[in-house]
Amino acid sequence: MSRLLILGATGGTGAALVRQALEAGHEVSAFARTPATIPVPHHERLRALRGDIMDAEQVSRAVPGHDAVLSALGSRGLGPTRVYSEGVANVLRAMKEHGVRRLIAITSAGIAEDQQSALWFRFLVKPLLRNRYSDMLRMEESVRQSDVAWTVVRPPKLTDGRLTKEYRASVDHLPLGGYFFAGPTISREDVAHFMLSQIESDEYLRKMVVVTY
Repeated sequence: MSRLLILGATGGTGAALVRQALEAGHEVSAFARTPATIPVPHHERLRALRGDIMDAEQVSRAVPGHDAVLSALGSRGLGPTRVYSEGVANVLRAMKEHGVRRLIAITSAGIAEDQQSALWFRFLVKPLLRNRYSDMLRMEESVRQSDVAWTVVRPPKLTDGRLTKEYRASVDHLPLGGYFFAGPTISREDVAHFMLSQIESDEYLRKMVVVTY
């Protein structure tokens, strides 16, 4: 079993990561500004760490002693943000400093130039989320240029659906399918399941991976 540092543990995908990691027998450190809001019951293998992802010193204190870092960082609102790019830059520095090699992080399938995507998404949703997506792209570039053992997961629209363990993965772009009118989805539970499956796998090492149904 692994010692995991999970970032963004108060969000839906982060909470799913924490819960499934504990069920799988891992030791989990959940990093959050307000640990009391992590929606997972107390557990003997769960350690809550108070910290701000934008504070490099706090991130550096959190990283040592872990086998892998899993990032489910997210931003609220539609305005300019640096949460993804600056937050992960702090993580990458701390990982290099403390010799932690494995990073599995979430961005979004929406940032890719994919002609399969639904027309309403390309012309309505994507412009609305341009600030979030542009920062995700900055984050991906930093990760790509780093020397850690990274995997970036790009889910499409996230739902609160159940864990199915039945999804498809494709490097860089959405798997083939009819997405022009009804956009693809995946549950947060299944995204978390895929991320955890990559901890000991080299299949998608240093790759951007889209997961969807």
